[in-house]
Order: sequence, then C-alpha cells, then structure tokens
Amino acid sequence: MSKIAILQLPTLPLSEARLDYYLKICKDREAHLVLLGEYVLNSFFKELESMPKHIIKQQSEEKKRTLCELSKRYELNIIAPIVMSENEGFVKGVAKFSNGQFKFIKQQILMPYTHWNEAKFYANKINNELSFLTFKYENLKIGVAFGYEAHFDAVFTNLMRKKIDVLLMPTASTFDSNSRWQELLKLRALMNGIFIIRANRIGLYKTKGVKNDEAWKFYGDSLVVSPFGEIADRLGADEGVLIANIDKKEIATARSTWCFNAIASKFL
Repeated sequence: MSKIAILQLPTLPLSEARLDYYLKICKDREAHLVLLGEYVLNSFFKELESMPKHIIKQQSEEKKRTLCELSKRYELNIIAPIVMSENEGFVKGVAKFSNGQFKFIKQQILMPYTHWNEAKFYANKINNELSFLTFKYENLKIGVAFGYEAHFDAVFTNLMRKKIDVLLMPTASTFDSNSRWQELLKLRALMNGIFIIRANRIGLYKTKGVKNDEAWKFYGDSLVVSPFGEIADRLGADEGVLIANIDKKEIATARSTWCFNAIASKFL
C-alpha cells in the first residue's frame, strides 16, 4: 500500500510556516508524495493578469526556494503547479520538488476562454507531441496532468502509453462545476483502470464592487477516484490534508475485470 497526500489550500503567503506545518504531517504519516492544487504557490490567474511582473517573479522564486528546501528537509516528493518567468513573459507548468531538486514541465493545453484566457497570457507553446511529467513512486507509475487537460482524449492516450497507475491532477475548479468534475474523473478512472487524485484549491476571487455571492468560489472537494470509477475518499470545502491509500492490487483487479486496457493497447 502506497500513501499519497493531498493538500487542499488557498494561495499561500510567502512565509513557509503553513507549508512546513502540513508537510511535516505528511512526513509523520509516511506519505512521501504530496500533491498541491493550482494557484496555491502563485496568486490566482485573474490576479496575475494585473500584477506587476517583478512581483509575480518574486512570488515564484520564493516558493520555488521554499519547496526545494522543504522537500529535502522532510524527504518528500512534492508536485505543485507554478508560474515561471521566461524571456519577457511567463509560462505555467507543474514542478516536482525532490531532495532539494526542481523539475519543471510546462502545461500542454491551456484554457482559451474570454473570462479565463491562459492561452493568451502565458507563453506556453503548444507542440504537436504532448509531453507529461511521469515518474516512479514506490511500486507505482505516476503521471501528472492539469484539470483542463482531462477533457481531451489525446491526453489519456499519451499517458496510458506510458503505463501509468495513478494520475495526479491539480485543479482550480470553481462556479457550479463540481458534479461535472466528479462524473468526468470517475469515467476517466474507470476507462483507463487508474486511480485519479485531484487536489482542488479553495478560496475566493472577486473584483471590486462584486458581492461575495457573485464571487468566484473555489470549493475544494479534493478527492480520490478508484480504478472502478468510484470516489474512494474526499475532503470537504475547508483547508486540510487527505492521505490516500493506493493499492496496486486494486488496479490489477479493475483492469482484469473490465479488460479496457488490454483491448485499447492493441490500438496504441
């Protein structure tokens, strides 16, 4: 049985105190792989749009330094989205902090919508070939993809070629999207015979003059979906930590029961 921790948090201040508190809990509970949600290390996207560039850069560099130090202090592998400076702009991606080291993979597919246009703001380039962060953790093959990328079949085709067992998915889901997200991730987990672990941020974003009930509310509900397409565990709407217990035997049982992976492998 392998343990993976989900930290459900809002955007964190520059101080390392809160992260230190939660990461020590993960260490004490023997969860050596930790997942954070989107826009936890950085301010939310809509805030970044109007933030001075030097402030964004300072925020990112300080969080990068902190996570490198904490990953070494507590002997953890920490997966967290982060915005990094590149040339005159910024790129968004996911970082793996391990033993004081930093590995960064750019997000592959960005949202292009009028109210949330990451594709326009960030300098990420869309390549013909998708490339996702994957790595070994104990006896599991782990993959990482952003929540928006879960909507695309090509993403899962790419990840399943790499024979992942668990997909880590940081999100910043808001509005009334929770039911849709649950059904989407349950289907993806069942059809691919994998665990999906989603870390969703919490907090509010509102513009001046907007009432709280009209603000963007990030509702949390970070969860673990089993390879049978069932929600195995979840957090509520509050800040906290969840330790997921991942049994590779359950993955094997689900795959042998439904045979989706064996059949699909003929076409990959």
